[in-house]
Amino acid sequence: MRARLLAIGASLGLVLAATAAMAHPKLTSSVPAADGAATATKEIRLNFSEGVIAKFSGLELQDASGKLIATGTATTDAKDRKQLVVPLEAPLAAGKYRVIWHAVSEDTHRVKGEYTFIIGN
Repeated sequence: MRARLLAIGASLGLVLAATAAMAHPKLTSSVPAADGAATATKEIRLNFSEGVIAKFSGLELQDASGKLIATGTATTDAKDRKQLVVPLEAPLAAGKYRVIWHAVSEDTHRVKGEYTFIIGN
């Protein structure tokens, strides 16, 4: 009986470990906030549920007409590898913007998504 309980416990442990290992990073928040409004920003920060690899992650920023807005090279925050930081090359004018992002987690899972925000007075 004890051996059977140990086998069941070990199986459950393997299932839970496999589930955790197969998890994908999720975008948990952003600055400027998704569907939010901001008065000004010098960078876009994407916060994920797990660490990301900056070299394989980034974003495309578009204005309301679909025109690409110049951004700098994506990096991770030195204190938090869950934060992808993308500097803006120039201040954003008032209007609506679309962020199309992609990220690769430290365990190589790839995810992508998009959201909008507004720069206004």
